[in-house]
Amino acid sequence: MSAYLLVLTVHSWMRWAALALGTAATIRAFRPGVEAAGREGRSRWDTFFMLAVDLQVLLGLALYFGLSPTTTAGMNDLHAALHTPVLRFWTFVHILSMFGAAGLVRVGRIMAMLAPTADARRLRRGLAFAAALVVMAAAIPWPGTAAGRPLFRGW
Repeated sequence: MSAYLLVLTVHSWMRWAALALGTAATIRAFRPGVEAAGREGRSRWDTFFMLAVDLQVLLGLALYFGLSPTTTAGMNDLHAALHTPVLRFWTFVHILSMFGAAGLVRVGRIMAMLAPTADARRLRRGLAFAAALVVMAAAIPWPGTAAGRPLFRGW
């Protein structure tokens, strides 16, 4: 198996971990009374969600800047990338959206740590994580879309 296929497969399967952890962290953030004392704006679920998103970004950057023939083609011909829906998705939309989602996760954690009350911490984390999940879901190449990919690569 080539490095491209290996990284692409891991990246594809890790999306499910990131989405599941994001869902768990978001649900936990909106549940009252679950915040441990002395852990202002943080939980294990938040940390695992952030780690999964960071790993996805790392794998995505490896694909984007060298391994993927699609993004290489898009970056080599930006005019074609802008005018071809599949190239535009992979060259611009996917990476910018996922960076935005990763930023929302980080901002949510930081804003929660700066919040004055437990309720404000939960609300800030919950809203930021929910927004990150929406952005992630919108930028995933779902089957049936122009840039669609299989739900479970390798099966």
